[in-house]
Amino acid sequence: MIQLNKGFQWLAGVFLLLGAISMVRTTVAQGTDFDVFWRAARYTLQGQPLYSIVRDGGMIFKYPPWTLPFFIPLGMLPLEVSKWIWGAIEVASLVYVGHWLKAKMNVRSIVLYSTLVSFWGLWIVHALDGQVTLPLLALALACGPTQYPVRNSLRFFPLALGLSTKIFTVFPLLGWKGHGRVVAPAIGLFVLLICLSIPAAMNQPSASFSSLARDWVAAATSSSTLLSAEQVRGRTNPGLPGYTLSLLGVPASQSSADVGLALFYGVLLGGLWRAISRRFEVQSQWLGWLALTPVVHPLPWWHLFVFTFPLATVALDRSLQTKKMGLILTALIGIFLIGVSTEKVWGPFGLFLEMNAAKSWGALICLGVFLQVERSRLSPLVGA
Repeated sequence: MIQLNKGFQWLAGVFLLLGAISMVRTTVAQGTDFDVFWRAARYTLQGQPLYSIVRDGGMIFKYPPWTLPFFIPLGMLPLEVSKWIWGAIEVASLVYVGHWLKAKMNVRSIVLYSTLVSFWGLWIVHALDGQVTLPLLALALACGPTQYPVRNSLRFFPLALGLSTKIFTVFPLLGWKGHGRVVAPAIGLFVLLICLSIPAAMNQPSASFSSLARDWVAAATSSSTLLSAEQVRGRTNPGLPGYTLSLLGVPASQSSADVGLALFYGVLLGGLWRAISRRFEVQSQWLGWLALTPVVHPLPWWHLFVFTFPLATVALDRSLQTKKMGLILTALIGIFLIGVSTEKVWGPFGLFLEMNAAKSWGALICLGVFLQVERSRLSPLVGA
């Protein structure tokens, strides 16, 4: 058994090393979204406006202006060098997520490695885009809430700053538990966001925050008109808001419908999760909030579903511990729908799953399994 375990560890190490190399090389070779981040930093360094639909079209920088300073150091370097660095940051983020799951949630290595493999398609899509989601996930776990409210207050600022990158990714903060003070942290965060937005505001023709805000809103909502209906309503948008609007036949150009339905699902599912999970450990609650984030997001695309990885991994690990075949199979189905339900793998059947928001349903299935195993852990032993 010891030799088998050592052999497994060695094979897993080789696989992870090759996977890490593949992710970095993929980001360097393509990394289309990172190109946008890098160009935005370059424009700022050259004194040009951060947001310009005429200049950039559909590949305009859509993130809020306070995120810009974090990309400026990379914008000072050649693009290829920056991509190598960004690829390494993506891999380091994934390594930290795995470490966190083992250290904080006691996930067994074989389960962790197996789920990593099952999510391989998402890791590659993330690398192809050169996205920020993996670093955000690592930040969300590192700065997530603990059972100590005072300590949570110190974690609030970096967490809120990071999760605001994609705006609707602030959704997990609905489950945040500080020490009860709200006004002072809110004012402090507002001042911080304004200060970080100064470099972008200085390059506005009028050097004003009001014009910067208008241009950012126009950029952030441009996807509905500058991207194809397939990208906004089709297989690449597996969130529940986009899927629902697709079923209802609402045109992709009506971005207000996406925002409204995202708020509806956020309140509905967030409220249910808050009520159901209130007796769970703080970290278990947090995994649920993260997993629901791409489900309620108006435009998550595939890469945001890496937020479901921690919960899916823990759900599988704890369902295996129960030795209940029904729970185990259900967890595996959820992981299949999130990570492997693609047209490229399964042909027409995979396309059917993609067109019907399979990743969101998979996340909800894993959440259901997680809910069952957590409730069983909290239930008193019979006869105790």
